[in-house]
Amino acid sequence: MKHHICSLSVIGLLTIVLVVNSSAPLRQLQAPERGFISSKPAETWEQGLICGNGTIGANVLSRPLDETIIFSHERLFLPMGDPVMPPNIAPRLFEIRRLIQQGLYRQATQLAFDLSEQKGFMYPDPFVPAFDLNIQMDAERKITDYMRSMDFQTGEATVHWADSRGVFERRLFVSRADGVAVLLITGPNRGTVSCKLKLKPREPSLKLNSRTLASSSRRFKSHITDLKITAEKFALTYRNNFAKVYPGSIHALEGVARVFVKNGAAIPEGEALVVTGADQVLVFVDIKMIYDPDRSRIVETKTFLGSLSTDYENLLKRHERIHGKLFNRMRLDLGGGSDHGLTTEELLAKTTNENPSKALIEKEFDAGRYNIISCTGELPPTLQGVWGGTYSPSWASDFTHNGNVPSAIASMLMGNMPELMLAYTSYMESIVPYLELNAQRIFGARGIVLPSRSSTNGFNNAFAPDFAGAFWVGGAAWAAHFFYDYYQYTGDRKFLSEHALPFMEKAALFFEDYLIEGPDGKYIFSPTQSPENTPNNTKSQGTFNATMDVAAAKELHWNVIAASHELEVNQEKIPLWQKMLEKMPEYMINEDGAVKEWLTPKLEDQYSHRHSSHLYPLYDGMPEEIARNSELRAAFKRVIEIKLDRHWKKGSGFMSFGLVQLGQAATSLGENDLAYQCLVHLVNRYWLNNLASMHNHKSLFNMDISGGLPAVIIKMLVASEPGKIQLLPALPSSWSEGKITGVCARGGFEVDITWQAGKLKEVVIRSKNGNPCRLVYDDQALEFETRAGQTYRFNHDLKRKPNDVPTIYDPA
Repeated sequence: MKHHICSLSVIGLLTIVLVVNSSAPLRQLQAPERGFISSKPAETWEQGLICGNGTIGANVLSRPLDETIIFSHERLFLPMGDPVMPPNIAPRLFEIRRLIQQGLYRQATQLAFDLSEQKGFMYPDPFVPAFDLNIQMDAERKITDYMRSMDFQTGEATVHWADSRGVFERRLFVSRADGVAVLLITGPNRGTVSCKLKLKPREPSLKLNSRTLASSSRRFKSHITDLKITAEKFALTYRNNFAKVYPGSIHALEGVARVFVKNGAAIPEGEALVVTGADQVLVFVDIKMIYDPDRSRIVETKTFLGSLSTDYENLLKRHERIHGKLFNRMRLDLGGGSDHGLTTEELLAKTTNENPSKALIEKEFDAGRYNIISCTGELPPTLQGVWGGTYSPSWASDFTHNGNVPSAIASMLMGNMPELMLAYTSYMESIVPYLELNAQRIFGARGIVLPSRSSTNGFNNAFAPDFAGAFWVGGAAWAAHFFYDYYQYTGDRKFLSEHALPFMEKAALFFEDYLIEGPDGKYIFSPTQSPENTPNNTKSQGTFNATMDVAAAKELHWNVIAASHELEVNQEKIPLWQKMLEKMPEYMINEDGAVKEWLTPKLEDQYSHRHSSHLYPLYDGMPEEIARNSELRAAFKRVIEIKLDRHWKKGSGFMSFGLVQLGQAATSLGENDLAYQCLVHLVNRYWLNNLASMHNHKSLFNMDISGGLPAVIIKMLVASEPGKIQLLPALPSSWSEGKITGVCARGGFEVDITWQAGKLKEVVIRSKNGNPCRLVYDDQALEFETRAGQTYRFNHDLKRKPNDVPTIYDPA
């Protein structure tokens, strides 16, 4: 692999040259209407321009002369061998509960781990990249006028530069219409495009840390076999097999790049295709997962790619009609103005905690929605969405359910992308058989238990002596929230009957068998884990009565009762569920005036942890039991205050989705200052110049807050429950004027809000289903009937605007 190191060195030199020349005053590539421009190419895969259609991901590193485009596929989880059944702990669950009752929490966790017979913590099959497309080009004299851009409305990435001959561009998008990646390379004149194209295994940048590089290299060598790369006239092919396959897993990966050369020559040279003297080069890339080891789809893929139109602009329009329809449903305007013409480097340098850039907030709001749209296909976003850069991703880039995935999908419904939520619910339904085995084998219960992490299966193996993830029992209830919420936003009764209620029933069934009554008649949740946190007075995550699990179980039972009433079913079960709600533990307040994370005086709170799981009841609204209790509201507020104070003593802060949890809870409480504090840190600390979101301060590519940041912003401006829409519930004082359009509200409404001088100016309501609507703003309220498909406009005091006549609105 000596050539590998050499090519990376060249890339490093090119980056230095480009950074120097990127300061040239002439800027020929303008910022898209909604998107960004950037003056620096990527040094590592985390900084590339990201494109995707939900199934195929493309990451454009944006290097003019030695380009790398990293391709990935949503189902490319590296087989790691036969799945491991969850351990059969149930026969000795009574011992674990007894140890917990005695305060021997670490011994209880150790016993569970010993029963699992695992050697250590087990991650699910990791999400990995497919291959690189390398494009080498030459320049005459120095490169000038470098710029790259991302257009959120079209999903198109552009790399733009010039040399002495004129301007060159590479444009790429991943088509939702045709299911392939489309790349166009153009030059200043006829015959000026010459390049060398090659498909090759993923080659991580040497700028990544040495441990990541070594781990990625080892995994590639031990898990990738029978690599075959070919080049022929007008096509490149790639295939590798996997070493540790199992029944039902992928057995091989195949990729095809079909190359169309206009008025030039294309000659295979080893594994590469050399193009000379072309007017332009068009490349289609497709990726296939192979489940039958004796089958290849390369021939049929080449035939399919050869049948597509070679009109780039027409292909882009076909994609834009689908992608743009999703993206353009919403818009946020805070008055960013001329700053939208700045590069992301300039915007990130300009913004401060004292004066956050409004243009940057608007762009990150758009970027978050764009990123989630681009990485949601048949499956929901992994930790890295549909993009990868190494064969050893952090936390396996799996679906982490105890905080990450819920943050990534948090704005799908309110953010007017409800069809994307179906990827999440479909995935959950697909792993139900695994979740049933988790309940049976670990807890001796019926129903379902969602593990803290999953990918190709849903087995719960999250065990280690210091990690009690398998004790977390709130996961399926949290997932059920999104099932039911899809119905509350859309009014889809068929979904409620055929999908949401059956899933909720399975989640509720588990608690019938799992919960035990204490001496006071209240339920005890044992064992539990408050996701990844440890009480301050123990050395074990294995605990009981985790507040999150209790809160999620309460919400689940409220919702399953409501859904059953709506469908007029389960009349015999409703009394049982109501009685179970009466036995749920009450929330507790500690000596600091904060809600406790474990509902027992035996376990002390640990404020410094990155998760804020005990704020679960306020992630997306406020239950009546909290709304009517001012002492409880103050105690939840106190948690947010303490955590923000402790976490931000260090300049780098803490992981990003923890801030989403704090921000969501603050908006539900109507605490605009606290919510804004969370948002400012989310805006300023966790985005790179490609407007991809990070897990840590400026590092570790991660999609959590791409969904979470828009959710916090939307909840500042609109809160809803069925039949009720609250306007500007947590409007930041520094946002004196602005507008947001296309917000979805529960009950089947779309909402546009304009505010001025910090006060409501106008609200527009579009009714999808014809339900009654109640608007609330400050101390004003208005109730009115609606008709499906009509639009209603109100002024600052919630009075119908003069001469307003309801207009026809097409929900489609």
